[in-house]
Amino acid sequence: MTKKRRFGIDRSLQRNIHILDIENHDLASSNSRPMSPLDKPDDPPLPCNQIEYLCDSGNTSSISSNIPCSPGVLDCSVIRNIEKWESFVSRDLNTVLNEVSSTVCREFNEIESISDDIFYSKLNQECSQINCGNNALLTSECEKTFKEKVEHTFEVVNQSICGLESKENQARSSLFETKDSFLLDIKESSIVLEEKDNQPKTSNLKIVESKLCDNKSFYGLPIITKSLFKTYRNIEKFYDWQEECLNLDAIRNRHNLIYALPTSGGKTLVAEVLMLREVLNRKQNALFILPFVAIVQEKIWSLSPFAVQLEFLVEEYAGGKGHIPPKKRRKKNSIYIATIEKGLALVRSLIEFNRLDEIGLIVVDELHLIGEPGRGGTLETLLSTVIFATKAIQIVGMSATIGNLPELARFLKAEVYQQDFRPVQLKEYVKLGDVLHKILWSSEGMEIVPDRQLAFNYSAAGARLDPDWLGGLVAEVVPKGSCLVFCPTKRNCENVASLLCKLQRREMATHRCVDREALETALRADGASGDLARAVRFGVAYHHAGLSSDERTLLEHAFRSGVISVLCCTSTLAAGVNLPAQRVIIRAPLVGRDFVTLSAYRQMVGRAGRAGVCDIGESIIISSSSDWPRLCSVLGGGLAPARSVLAQHTSLSGLSRSTALDGLVLSAIALKMANTRPLVRELLECTLMATVCSDNSPIDVKQLCDESISSLIKGGAVEVINRDSHKPVVSNRDYVVYNTSELAVSTLGKAAIKGCMELSIAKQLLKDLEVASQSLVLMGSLHLLYLVTPHDYAGIRPDYRHYYSLYCNLDEEEVQTAKILGITEMNAIRMMTGKPITNVPEKVLCRFYLALMLHDLWKQVPFPAVADKYCIPRGTVQSVMSSSASFASCAHRMCEELEQLWSFKALFAELAPRLQHCAAPELSQLMELPAVKKARALQLLRAGYKRIEDLAKANVEDLTSAIMHLSRTAANHLISAARMMLIEKVENLRAEAEDVMEELNA
Repeated sequence: MTKKRRFGIDRSLQRNIHILDIENHDLASSNSRPMSPLDKPDDPPLPCNQIEYLCDSGNTSSISSNIPCSPGVLDCSVIRNIEKWESFVSRDLNTVLNEVSSTVCREFNEIESISDDIFYSKLNQECSQINCGNNALLTSECEKTFKEKVEHTFEVVNQSICGLESKENQARSSLFETKDSFLLDIKESSIVLEEKDNQPKTSNLKIVESKLCDNKSFYGLPIITKSLFKTYRNIEKFYDWQEECLNLDAIRNRHNLIYALPTSGGKTLVAEVLMLREVLNRKQNALFILPFVAIVQEKIWSLSPFAVQLEFLVEEYAGGKGHIPPKKRRKKNSIYIATIEKGLALVRSLIEFNRLDEIGLIVVDELHLIGEPGRGGTLETLLSTVIFATKAIQIVGMSATIGNLPELARFLKAEVYQQDFRPVQLKEYVKLGDVLHKILWSSEGMEIVPDRQLAFNYSAAGARLDPDWLGGLVAEVVPKGSCLVFCPTKRNCENVASLLCKLQRREMATHRCVDREALETALRADGASGDLARAVRFGVAYHHAGLSSDERTLLEHAFRSGVISVLCCTSTLAAGVNLPAQRVIIRAPLVGRDFVTLSAYRQMVGRAGRAGVCDIGESIIISSSSDWPRLCSVLGGGLAPARSVLAQHTSLSGLSRSTALDGLVLSAIALKMANTRPLVRELLECTLMATVCSDNSPIDVKQLCDESISSLIKGGAVEVINRDSHKPVVSNRDYVVYNTSELAVSTLGKAAIKGCMELSIAKQLLKDLEVASQSLVLMGSLHLLYLVTPHDYAGIRPDYRHYYSLYCNLDEEEVQTAKILGITEMNAIRMMTGKPITNVPEKVLCRFYLALMLHDLWKQVPFPAVADKYCIPRGTVQSVMSSSASFASCAHRMCEELEQLWSFKALFAELAPRLQHCAAPELSQLMELPAVKKARALQLLRAGYKRIEDLAKANVEDLTSAIMHLSRTAANHLISAARMMLIEKVENLRAEAEDVMEELNA
């Protein structure tokens, strides 16, 4: 019986430390940075988000069906013989598998059955014939035969999965469906493939760099790329600045580069071409760093068709997705698309296993984020680590809002390319009173000139209701055009949306009524508030972090397709979601409670006017006469420089530490990149902190280095090995750190790094586990959920009177868990009476409140009901669930490093994947599909589609008839996504087979 492989988703002591600055002529030997490979953990499977979302742009042209396929992707001679998946598996695929293992072919009815047993059984068979029972040796002939057969098996499996589309594609005159409801108007990302008799094979083609732009290539890429850009991007020729940038000497000579252009100038397209050149021409992997998970997934979808046709992989590293370390692939190269945090984890894992040379290019979008608190330190750590570790990786950064380009270029040792190009003209206005002033920019600065006096036909009641005339400004462009209204707060978004609903004209109220009714129904099914559902009838909606991800996705797609004409949103949408509009209105010069910055202003107005969407873009910022002097100063003051935040909050006394700086030093010591004091100082010299020093706060790198080392030793994360102790300079009681002293990471430090945690969080988790080990409540999952709730309790402070009402309704398990945490009935009475609770920390109370919320989700209580019960916005509920699932994975990895926590390792292993979706086990696999949430997964399950394989074998007609309200395009999307997941499984198995062969050859 063949065994199936299961893939997972994937008291410190105070010491006196003396750091001695001893110059030693023998330090040269300590400057080497050897890598220390560790045992490679089991890798979870690759995520599947490789489906292109294409919006309804009004383009009715169909895709050409004669685009050639890159050889090796699909063998059409095999496809012509395929009638059904089942018949192919039983005839062609089993024939091949019989050659590999006669015992496996009888049970090979699904892709998951390909396992190591196939290779093991065949290996033993071959070896027994050649070596006469000597299983320890393999002859070269046996190895060669085995490799060829295994490789052939994988190729046929991939072809069979792709071949499922051949019959549908041949009967289809157009690949894109255009008659379906906008709610699920997701176009299928596929190309009709034809094999030409004399088509040259390009899978092993190597293009010389000096001939990248000849007539036989498309901007240095195989000529098929031209068809792909035309098909999926409607791009035939690049802008002049893009051609100029791609032909810079910095690009040709592989120097680091920073290029800056306004928003919507086409910066990302240049980055994509550079990454395609890297994986196709240089056969190196590329890493694309993006700021938000939503943008990562959007880029996954847009690059997937290129990956399928050009034979490379696109791998997602965001949230809980992505292999750490990444799969080592020998046949295909990958573009890793990652958030900042996941990108850092990926780079560290590659350094740990001495594989950093597999990456040839790192592209960083929104480079200005390096100056923002929190994530800026993580991005600086990533770039500094790469710069210090290797000189061979090319770094390309891009941004629209960098105020100190020369300084950042000096940090990255990069050249600068800057243009002021914008494909669609942007007209900027400021509304002062009832006059609209045009903003004019020149080399001398900014000035405003009156453009027109506003006059709308408002009644007296309407004028009192809308003194800023928002309704009139919106009505000038909708419903024919679209409008984004940026508001300072979430509550303000909702109020403005309600106001606009009252002020809309009849033309607006009657526009696309059928689609709006469908959107309203879908929102109500997802538990949306009544105010939002009613607002969409008028073509108005609001968008902010308080909404669930399902609601935001529906609204974004409805806005792109024109069903929603006005979207009231917060400033985060400007940086996190690509939603262009004809007009952008900034409700007030505020972002939250803070005054708007020029960078935030540029991000928001950059959404106005996009190529292919509208011919001209307009932005209007509304300002009172009292705010205008300050706003004028901001707009005319220039972009703020991006300063390092790595050493932020660091005091000279050492009482306040920078976790980002300590994390950089700790990881460098753990990876043995910088395990001596001189090397740590050398590392810090590579940071933006050391390269760009503010005149008001100069940085003493030497002092920061010593403080960081001292802090890590005091915290128990780093230990000192003195190999030259006969040369002390300062007397000590505990430790002396010499220049020649070797720094080593303690068990605590290794656990923190393994779990990708800050040291303080790792310490707190260890304390929680120590307490839990004495009295862990295993009547259910509540106590375990408490252990993985966010340690900052997501900024949520519950109302204690409501907390008391919840406490009164706790069941036996919940009461017992509360008692273990110190929350007793006496505390509950204090909650009711409003008296302070002194015997239980506030952090424990807040985390237990969140744990109760997670417990209800765990029991599959609907999101809207949970949000109402705990008085938390639905978006925050999802955010807490996602954070807890991610932390559970981190806790599991940390427990793997600490042998004494083996029992918690087993408990957290099952907690993390289930908490990811809080769905029943039978739904978890279906919910790995993109755009499939719990409700859709339940529909699929009830219709008999229990596995990914079932969806891969389905046809569009059967699926749409079995699932209510499922359009043809959505069905195509589900089927394509399922097939892509199967292909990824095959590629993962191929990588495992190659690892086995490599170990046998070692």
